[in-house]
Amino acid sequence: MSSAINKIALLNGMRALGFSLIWPYIGLILYKLGLPFWLIGIYYSAQMLVNIISQVIGGVLTDIMGRVKLMLIGNVGAGLILLLTYLLIKINTIIVMVLLLAQTLFNSMFAVASSTIVGDVESGLGNLIRAYSRIRVGANAGWALGPLISGYVMYYLGYGYVFLITALIALASTPLILMLRGLERRVVSFRLIKVNAPFALFLIPTILLFSTMGLLGFALTTYYNVVKHIEISAIGLIYALNGFMVVALQDRVGAFLSRRDIRYWLVYGSLIYYISYSLVFIISNIYEALLDIALVTTGEIIVSPIVQALAMNMAEGDKRGQYMGVFGLASNIGRTMGSVMSSEAMQYMINKPLILWQFLSSPALAASLIYLGLFRVNRRLINVAKQLH
Repeated sequence: MSSAINKIALLNGMRALGFSLIWPYIGLILYKLGLPFWLIGIYYSAQMLVNIISQVIGGVLTDIMGRVKLMLIGNVGAGLILLLTYLLIKINTIIVMVLLLAQTLFNSMFAVASSTIVGDVESGLGNLIRAYSRIRVGANAGWALGPLISGYVMYYLGYGYVFLITALIALASTPLILMLRGLERRVVSFRLIKVNAPFALFLIPTILLFSTMGLLGFALTTYYNVVKHIEISAIGLIYALNGFMVVALQDRVGAFLSRRDIRYWLVYGSLIYYISYSLVFIISNIYEALLDIALVTTGEIIVSPIVQALAMNMAEGDKRGQYMGVFGLASNIGRTMGSVMSSEAMQYMINKPLILWQFLSSPALAASLIYLGLFRVNRRLINVAKQLH
């Protein structure tokens, strides 16, 4: 694996350490600050709109300005807004919501640029799977620790301090971005793209899959805390296990997948997601929750590098930023759909856990069936999926 990929992995690990302090808990924090489920649903709907705008703008700016410059803007912008959130959290919850949406804008632009730069370094589907697997190892090293730390910070110090710590870590990661300046790339001329047909078809089940992937956050955290009365500090163990499993296994699994027919493994991983989340209704304590998150993480380790690598492999070389912006848009729409669906469903089904979790996990089942159909009938998509080297 190239030193450039290792640098990107290190950067993502540091940022994930900071932002994972707040990512899983934002909905719960807003709920604890007094917002009802319906208003939290509006927040996540607004977040989806912000993601649509930021992913499209981010994709365009990534190709025009260059990857590293946009990563700097996104990282510093998000960090400064979170500092302001810390200062204002006790004044007005609605203002906090607006600030969190603003940091989503900057974070999404960073995500597009950091994902695109991988395609500048590596080529070929197999190499891309290994590269994205390595980057996920770095990110999840931070993810393993962040939610665990923030659970105790919120329990002993209060919600505001997690925003302060996240902001400081984000700003401190800026020198790592500057280390990537030698990889800078931008287009000389610019035109808006129209994505190719296989890429567009691929996004349909991917949105559904990310809807279920998005349950690892507001839905799971709120359900375990509010319904099952598991302490926030204990819930941090769930995210820690998720992160440590990715750190320990992702590189090995990525190497394994890079030599296999990933069409079927994408279907298998989607089915694992469906099964693991559909079983949440039977969980009654932290130990059972840890067993279930191990199954969730197995699905994540399989599907995450595959969908990223497939998306990058379908992108035109000089339009990678815009393609990855569209892919980021689709994945964020999916994740936000999961949060919106769960916030609305919990209003009516929170005391019917079997129905609730069958409803929330069903998009992953639908995704697996659509992937299976597409990989059988669409010749261009089949050819892309077979390009392992």
